[in-house]
Amino acid sequence: MKGTRRQKAEGRRQGRSFAAYCLLLTAFCLLVSSCGYTATRILPAYYRTIYVEPFQNKIPITEDVTEKIGFVTNYPEIEEKVTRGAINQFLFDGNLRVTNKPENADLTLTGAVIDFYRQPIRRKENDTVEEYRLNLSASVTLRDKAGKLLLQNSAMVGDTTYFLTGPSTRSEGAAVEDLVTDFSHRVVEWVIEYW
Repeated sequence: MKGTRRQKAEGRRQGRSFAAYCLLLTAFCLLVSSCGYTATRILPAYYRTIYVEPFQNKIPITEDVTEKIGFVTNYPEIEEKVTRGAINQFLFDGNLRVTNKPENADLTLTGAVIDFYRQPIRRKENDTVEEYRLNLSASVTLRDKAGKLLLQNSAMVGDTTYFLTGPSTRSEGAAVEDLVTDFSHRVVEWVIEYW
């Protein structure tokens, strides 16, 4: 009788181990199959190249200031930085090959920087600014080779923050580079995820 109890207990243990193994295997399969990464091309096959037209600077620096920011800011050559940032991000992404000739492009991205401003978001007790947020807005369009409008966003936004004091101190120039990278990443994501 004892032998059968021992055998039954051993069988239950093996059954539990097998059930745990199956549960783990199922969880692993679900995890692997639900990953967002894919090695396949997202875009239609007929879209292989993109031309990034130089962004324009349409920041209205001569208009009255708004309550939103209190002053209008302009950063020298921000439109050139945004153009280079978008090109670099498309190169990094790899879904579209960047061309410098519009006639060779399947898609054309155009844009205009319409707003760039710095907001104080953290102050010290003596009212000096400790942290700023930089914001960049641009109107962006994507057209195909025939000129057909595929995408349009009249206020695509990028932002970043930087500290003036403390261990996380950065210069405004370094923060602008991060801002351009954030904005460019959003543009490329917007274009690629359309499909």
